[in-house]
Amino acid sequence: MIKEQSKEKNKEQSKEEWKEVKNKIKTKFGKLSDSDIDGLNGHMDRLASKVQKVYSYDQSKAERECKEFMNN
Repeated sequence: MIKEQSKEKNKEQSKEEWKEVKNKIKTKFGKLSDSDIDGLNGHMDRLASKVQKVYSYDQSKAERECKEFMNN
């Protein structure tokens, strides 16, 4: 019972953290749609390809921008 409550609490905390990250992504990369961001499903490794596509950046620039974003 306690283990289930702990899992549920962790799940809710993860959802809240993801909401915060989504807002930060939207602020930094305003051209990304909510659908683009939701499509990441928490997989930050997919962010660079979305940024590359939407901003028409080359791969290295998109990766650099995302790396800078994630380090802040």
